[in-house]
Amino acid sequence: MKKAKVSFCCEMSISISNLMFELKRPDLDFPDHIGGQYYFSLSDKEKKKYRLMNPQNVLKHSDYQRVFNLTIDEQV
Repeated sequence: MKKAKVSFCCEMSISISNLMFELKRPDLDFPDHIGGQYYFSLSDKEKKKYRLMNPQNVLKHSDYQRVFNLTIDEQV
């Protein structure tokens, strides 16, 4: 089965209740998973410890259902 690599940049609006973040590395001082409301209460230094856990959920629940400037490259 051939696959295609798709990349894009977009800006969209989403309710912070639909955001989930996970720790990049285990740390006993921080919870493993947090929601958007807690994430935005963290300092910039603390935010760097987390990454977005559900990017597909962001696309699904965004206020904008269109994405522009797609780049598609066929992969073997």
